[in-house]
Amino acid sequence: MKVDVLVISSIYDFSTDLVVQELEKRKVSYFRLNKENFSDYRVTIDMQNKLLEILVDENSYIVSETTKSVYYRQPIFLRNTPSQALSIDEQLIRSQWMGFLRSLTIFDKAKWLNPPESTYLGETKAYQLSIAREIGFNIPSTLIGNNAARFKELGSKLIIKSLDTILLKEDNDCLFTYSTVKNSDDLNDGNVAAAPFTAQEYIKPKIDVRVTVIGKVIHAVKITKAGVGIEEDWRTVDREKIEYTDIMLPNEIEQYCFDLLSRLKLHFGAIDLIIRNDEYIFIEINPTGEWGWLTSNERKFDKYIADWLQESK
Repeated sequence: MKVDVLVISSIYDFSTDLVVQELEKRKVSYFRLNKENFSDYRVTIDMQNKLLEILVDENSYIVSETTKSVYYRQPIFLRNTPSQALSIDEQLIRSQWMGFLRSLTIFDKAKWLNPPESTYLGETKAYQLSIAREIGFNIPSTLIGNNAARFKELGSKLIIKSLDTILLKEDNDCLFTYSTVKNSDDLNDGNVAAAPFTAQEYIKPKIDVRVTVIGKVIHAVKITKAGVGIEEDWRTVDREKIEYTDIMLPNEIEQYCFDLLSRLKLHFGAIDLIIRNDEYIFIEINPTGEWGWLTSNERKFDKYIADWLQESK
């Protein structure tokens, strides 16, 4: 079967489930390539004919130059996060599957949501902050590094963030980090020098805004608790207590969002903004950001993504 849409994801990804359900409703020819099932597939990239054949359960799926689009949902999902060290064989297997996924970029006539090279660069916080500032966004005062003395320049309180996504495992626990409020006096060479991180000015009062951009579609949601802004990282708050309110962005800010994706060569982006006394401040953009939890009758992100995957260039 010829594949019109190739989906690269995980069997546990809820957002991908929603998109796939929408593609099935539309009777779109697709194949979902899940990381957990790699060993179950028999794959061949035929360079002479520039096609990929995937054999599974005695069925053949063909990705070729006629394939319309690729939904590259989890491009960093082979990150080494086990609780025990990987064996030599496991390290080899993971590295070669990552090489295989990179090889799929030969299908450059298809539209990618998002292109791998744009995703990797776009995830770099320093780069996205620099581009956002060039476009016209206000950004927080930001320092990146491991020099504790410099961080005191940001004030008595500051926000600490990792430079790269942190996903670790300890025994059976999966560890993830959020933005953390710290007193600058608590930072010293002993607890900072080992690894660099991002430090930003502490902004208060604030209201968080999540902006989701899919092609030419944009949705902004204000995030509050009991009608007011959330002082800490809102992702650490009980989700049942959080309110999501659709808002209209000022025309200038909306255009900045579209310009940002254009400069980063992305077609999808989850943008985090902060409102401080009517001033919009850019915090970050995630090229593979989550959106499934925000879907509703008013926010049909699964349908918008399916639309984009089906549209011609």
